[in-house]
Formats: sequence, structure tokens, C-alpha cells
Amino acid sequence: MQKRHDTIIDPELKILQSDDAFCYSTDTILLLEFINANYSFPDVFKMAELGSGTGGLCIVAARQNPSARVTGIELQRPLNELARESARINGLENVDFKDADLREIKKHFYPETFNLVAANPPYFKLGTGRVNNNSKKAQAKHEIKCTLADIFAAASHLLKKTGAFFLIHHYSRIFDVFSLASQNKFKLICFQPVYVDESEKDSNASHCLFAFCKSYKKEPAVLAPKHIIKVK
Repeated sequence: MQKRHDTIIDPELKILQSDDAFCYSTDTILLLEFINANYSFPDVFKMAELGSGTGGLCIVAARQNPSARVTGIELQRPLNELARESARINGLENVDFKDADLREIKKHFYPETFNLVAANPPYFKLGTGRVNNNSKKAQAKHEIKCTLADIFAAASHLLKKTGAFFLIHHYSRIFDVFSLASQNKFKLICFQPVYVDESEKDSNASHCLFAFCKSYKKEPAVLAPKHIIKVK
């Protein structure tokens, strides 16, 4: 696998990626910013990312929160190897990457292990859209190895009762998100629609950011839409 060094948010952070696999994207940065803006970080906490890919989100979270223990959970071992090498290059000892299938999460982790769980899962159901010929990229975009239901089930198992689950997903799946949240007894803390290009105010949002917690008792907040500019 041919590797290259990229940076993310912090110019001093080096992230190893490969053109042969799905790389971190704007969605990763949107999710990171959403977590930072809407989570009250305790002094010491444990965080997991479901489907961590090449580890961009985990690496940044570990750098920003030195007292945290961050775990990336990823099925594709070559991507975990890249992520582990990135952690070594950046001198981070508070992040690790687990080779694990989210559908078998109970075999790998005790329940209620983490204070925070994040996910940027595959957006599209099988049978919709064009599936990439590259199997690594296809798994990142289509529900080949895990579904949205698997993501919610894993988050439900991993989170402490007072923990928070942060998710970014395609706007077209918003009803699936709310249905599965209810099935897994998650309460909505807040959500934020994301639009591409501020000029497209009359179009549907492209993505939505969600924060959930099982013990949340207040009214959920609908945050002001976020607009991102597509570079052409």
C-alpha cells in the first residue's frame, strides 16, 4: 500500500493515508468541530470512534486531549496499521487502534466502557448509488460490512449511561437515524444540518450532525445550519 503524509487541523500533526483506501475528508473535520463545540470534556475520559479508517479523528482527539484514552475501532487491518504508524510518528501514547468487527463488538469490549463514542459511518444502503470498484473505498461509503443499525447497537453497548454519541450522516438518512436512536433508547441532545455552498439556501441539507445521550432529559436543540464552501 503506497503511503503519503497529510495534515489535519493541526499543521504539526502528520496523518498517513493511501490513495488505495478511503481517506479522511471534510466530514471528519465537521464531526471533530461538532464534538468540540457540544461536548463538556471531563478531565479524564475514554473515547472511541466506530470505523476509524486511517485514524484522523482519533489522532486529533488524542492530541487535543492528552489525559484522554482514545480508541479507534476498524475492521480493515491495513488502515489500522497506517493509523498506528501515524500515532507513533506524532508521539501519541494515549491512542490505540483495535482490529474489530462492529457487528461483534460485545466480543471485544465490556459494556459501558466509554464516555464518548463518535461515528462517520457508510452513508448509503446497498442497492443505492454506484458502488466503488475499490473494495476498501466501497466499504467506507456503502453498508457492506456494517449498517447504521450496527453502528447504533455498538454505540449503545459501548457508552456509559451518561455518555454521549456523536454522529455525522447523509441528510437523506435522517429518519433512519431518529428511528434507530429511539430503538436504542438514545435521547437527542442537538443536531445541526450542513449545507454545501451558502448560496444554496433553498436546497436540502447535504449532511446532519447529531449528538445523543441515553440519560439526557432536556429539550433537544436545533443548531443554526452550518455552511461549507465547496472548492471547485
